[in-house]
Amino acid sequence: MDTIKTRMPPRRGMKIVAKRLMLHPLCMRLSLLLVSVSVALYGLRYLLGATLTYGLMDLNQYSDTASGIYWNQEGVSLLFRMDLTQMILAVPLSYEQIIRFVLMGAVSFLLLAPLRLGAMEGYWNVMRGQHQTVKQVFQWFTQPRRLGKAWVVEFVLGILVRGAGLVAMIPSLYLFYLFYTTTPSVQAYTTASSLLQLGATVLAIAAALFTFWLHSVFLPVRYCLCAHPEYTLGQTFYRGLLSARGVRKAFFTFRLSYLLWFFLSQLTYGIMDLYVVPYTSLGGMLFLQEAARARQQLEEQDDRPQGPEELP
Repeated sequence: MDTIKTRMPPRRGMKIVAKRLMLHPLCMRLSLLLVSVSVALYGLRYLLGATLTYGLMDLNQYSDTASGIYWNQEGVSLLFRMDLTQMILAVPLSYEQIIRFVLMGAVSFLLLAPLRLGAMEGYWNVMRGQHQTVKQVFQWFTQPRRLGKAWVVEFVLGILVRGAGLVAMIPSLYLFYLFYTTTPSVQAYTTASSLLQLGATVLAIAAALFTFWLHSVFLPVRYCLCAHPEYTLGQTFYRGLLSARGVRKAFFTFRLSYLLWFFLSQLTYGIMDLYVVPYTSLGGMLFLQEAARARQQLEEQDDRPQGPEELP
C-alpha cells in the first residue's frame, strides 16, 4: 500500500542532510547565540541560588524522622524515608529560594522563547536556501505579534507539556511510596514488594514516554510558527498539528532515535545543545518537509484520471 511514509526518504538519509545543514555558518552562529544565552542564564540562576536542591541523608542519624512535608519559618522541607536503602531523600526549600527560582524561571522563559523561535527561523531559511543574518533573530523581540506568539507556543511546549508529564508521574510516585513504606528492610522484601517496585518502574517509564510523545505532537507547531511568522496563532496551531497528519507515529519514533543526544544535553546542562539543538531541529524540519512533499504527491496521484488499464 502506497502511504506517505513509504514515499519518504530513509531516516538515516534525513539525518545526514541535517548534519550537513547544521554546519552552515548561519546555523552555527544561531546555535552559539542560543546556547550561550541559555547557559549564561543557567549559571546566573545557580549563582543567585535560584535552583531547587536535594540531598541524601543517612537514616541512622535521623531514625525518628517520618516521611512528610514540614513547614517552618524559613520555608518547607520535603522528606522521604527509604528504609530499604537506609537513606532519607531531603528537599529543603526556603521561601526566598522558591521566589528566586520562579523569578529566574520567568526571566529565562521570556528571553529564550523568542530567541529559540528566531534561531529556528534561521534554520528553516538555510533549508530553503534563503538569505538571513543573525540580526534578524531580534525581530522576534521587537515585533509584538511575533513575541506574543512565541511566548504562547513555547508556554505550551515548555510548561503545559511538562506539567502534564508531572501529573502522569503521580501513579508511579505513589507506588514507589507504597514500596518503601511496606518494605522497611531486605528481610521484609516479598513478592508483593517486587510487584510494587516493578509496577512503579513501568509506570515511570510510561509517563516519560507519554511526555515525550505529547511534546512530539505539539513540536510541529513551533516549526510551523518559525517557518511562517505571518500566521495567526490559530493558523499556527491548526497548520502545525496538521503537518504531522499521517506520520505522527513515524515522527515520534524518528525523535526517539535522538534520545541519547537528549540525555547528553541534560547531563551537560545544555552545553551539548550547541550540537543537539541544530541537529535534532533540522532533522525534525526535514522530516515534516518530506512528509508534506509525499502527501502532496499522493494527493496529485489520487486526483489524476485513471486510464482503462488502471481500472479493476
